[in-house]
Amino acid sequence: MSIKCKDVLFSPAGALGFKIHGGTSSIVPHYKNNQIVSLEMPEDYFIALGDAMKIKKKPYKVNIIEKTIKDGILSYTLKTAERTKCSLFLLPMLGGTRRLFMFNNQLLNAFLGYDKYVDKIVLLYRWSIDPLFAKFEQALKKFSSFEHSFDPDPYHVIFIFNIPDNHALDFKYLKASQYSRMDDVYKLKILDFHGMDIDMALGQILFRSKERRLDLESKLDAEIDEKSELLSVLDLEKETLNLKHYLNEKKEMPGLE
Repeated sequence: MSIKCKDVLFSPAGALGFKIHGGTSSIVPHYKNNQIVSLEMPEDYFIALGDAMKIKKKPYKVNIIEKTIKDGILSYTLKTAERTKCSLFLLPMLGGTRRLFMFNNQLLNAFLGYDKYVDKIVLLYRWSIDPLFAKFEQALKKFSSFEHSFDPDPYHVIFIFNIPDNHALDFKYLKASQYSRMDDVYKLKILDFHGMDIDMALGQILFRSKERRLDLESKLDAEIDEKSELLSVLDLEKETLNLKHYLNEKKEMPGLE
């Protein structure tokens, strides 16, 4: 089934979401508790939270709807999820770089567990017909920490890895939301993985910079202890894979090709 929407454009915006732009003035957002819960489209149909769609043949489940006005131009970004903290702090334990792990295009998120797989590195990917992705799958399965992989539906694949022995303590600190207590060498590995410098936000969190602490104090209008972590605690529910949040339970979904 295909959806047609006159003058409104739909474009993938990374692995986790897509963007609605173009003739957006004809779209009517509906709110509940100051959050957008649905969009009334010009062709007499709705896109609501919980819906699943295909955009350019890529499946997306809508769990977040955000409205943006930039330079007077209105657009909407519809997301399956935000990036997990595990995608930032846990994934680099496997080595490599964001590019190697198709971080921006195919990786939905990284997690610290799924179902019976507790205290693991769990990666949820959008499956691709591209032969390069098949080679990528085979490469992941050769990792010494690789344990298992399976396809939860025709559109996704899950990879499960053991925590590398040399990062057992780093994992313990991460799970306890003690980001700054992780080993300094591993902190630098995290920054290198994401292509970031030590003075950028992620580096300021890992090395608990005074600059970030003072900035947070100003924003929160509160005093922060010098020994406090400078990022919110891990939400273990969000950091553990829940397939119902990411996958469509219906066999078919409307799409824009």
